[in-house]
Amino acid sequence: MRKKNVKIAITGANGFVGRFVLSELAENKHRPIAFVWQHDGSDLPGASDIVEVDIGDGDAVHAAVEKAKPDACIHLAAVSFVPDGAGNPRLTFSVNVMGTVNVLEAFRRVSPEARIVVVSTAQVYGKCEPGRIVTEDAPLRPSHQYGISKTAADLLALNYASDLGLRTMTARPHNHIGPGQSTNFVVASFARQMKEIADGKAEPRILVGNLESARYFTDVRDVARAYRLLIESGTPGRAYNISSRDAVRIVDVLETLCDLAGVRPRIEVDRSLFRPADNYPRLDTTRIEQDIGWLPRIPLVTSLRDILEGA
Repeated sequence: MRKKNVKIAITGANGFVGRFVLSELAENKHRPIAFVWQHDGSDLPGASDIVEVDIGDGDAVHAAVEKAKPDACIHLAAVSFVPDGAGNPRLTFSVNVMGTVNVLEAFRRVSPEARIVVVSTAQVYGKCEPGRIVTEDAPLRPSHQYGISKTAADLLALNYASDLGLRTMTARPHNHIGPGQSTNFVVASFARQMKEIADGKAEPRILVGNLESARYFTDVRDVARAYRLLIESGTPGRAYNISSRDAVRIVDVLETLCDLAGVRPRIEVDRSLFRPADNYPRLDTTRIEQDIGWLPRIPLVTSLRDILEGA
């Protein structure tokens, strides 16, 4: 589906990633339709239309798809903050699993030829030895409620391709960062604290979690481009890893942000900020490189500078 001017539904379009996906699609001559739960009236640049729909309501999702008649879908809507999985498992599974079922069923009944990317996560692989290289064929062994919910959605999407003939595929991204991300996430949290210190609005101290943890950060704009390329030319029935190639220690991210902001705050460790799993596998991205030619382009320092400027 390399043609342009394609109507593409984006669920969760008013979220952090969704806004970048809308812009990426519009800039590449597609017609993105923003599916949002509650629209507060704010501008959604790139959206050709905005549809309010509760992803947990199967009938409402069916009606929205029937009315919009999209040719493709990037399913982003999800509970995406890992601690929320344990704090509110009912909501997490309702949105992440049943929401995915509702989207897949709506397209199966209304638009069975549509191409669908269900956005999963690298957390489906669970805890791994540091630096271990993981392909899409590795066993899925999620280690917490959020990961379990996303694994169920991932497997459902692939099952709809293998058993029901839908043109579905899944994307398994590592951590992505960029301007506008919630301060629930580590880099955005650091940047906001740095900005307030630099502006004289906060005392020179910063709360941190596990600084020795290492992550594979990818700029959200590179991730949005990957989703667009998958919709255009990814292979249905396949899962795709999305990741940078190099792990970066959180302490190095912190030091770079300090340099960019021109501040040297006092560091205070808060163990409540530690995540349940801090061992992240290195994702093998050979498949996405070969199938659609995707590679990350934006250097980490550029991402950090843009995040700090937008904090």
